[in-house]
Amino acid sequence: MNRLPPLPPHLRPWAILAFGILGGLGACGLTEAQWNRMGREVAGPAPRTERAERTAAPGQSFSGTPRVIDGDTMDVAGIRVRMQGIDAFEHDQQCPSPQGGRFACGLEARNRLTALIGGREVVCTPDGSLTHGRTVASCTVQQGGQQGGQQGGQLVDLNAEMVRSGLAFDCTRYSKGRYRDEEAEAKAAGAGAWAAGSRFTFPWSHRDRAGACGR
Repeated sequence: MNRLPPLPPHLRPWAILAFGILGGLGACGLTEAQWNRMGREVAGPAPRTERAERTAAPGQSFSGTPRVIDGDTMDVAGIRVRMQGIDAFEHDQQCPSPQGGRFACGLEARNRLTALIGGREVVCTPDGSLTHGRTVASCTVQQGGQQGGQQGGQLVDLNAEMVRSGLAFDCTRYSKGRYRDEEAEAKAAGAGAWAAGSRFTFPWSHRDRAGACGR
């Protein structure tokens, strides 16, 4: 397949709509690699966002209302956070749909994280490492009840919930299997991309970094 010229921004919404329709029809019998390549052409490069300027000290929690970048990355209190021990679908990634065709699982992962946060403050605790300038951390959000530290809500582990959604995976090389149960639960329930079985491409393979998560 020849490389397509970059699409102007004003045409991308229409291209994404057409791409979704083609995916729903199972168009042309394209291979997994061809679908992923088309997804990159249509979605364009990863969203350009200003890098957060700060990093955090190990074990020193920080909080704030985040700006979600993708299914495992967000900016919190001026710190670019990479969620520890998980790997979510990439922004341009397409996955098989149980009804046939494809769906934008990368976009769905970002939307899922945004919905879990729901405009609330998150609290992140760094593990002391950095990856590509990002602070690696585990993050939680208080759901239900009132914010501001008041009682009545449920503390939700965002890293675990993203894996349970079937739109992110246990990155065992770094998690030491901490989210293994959540991934097994998602697979058994057919959540997210698991709804079509195991026919999707794991995000580390999509990035051509097989084994990056130790699996």
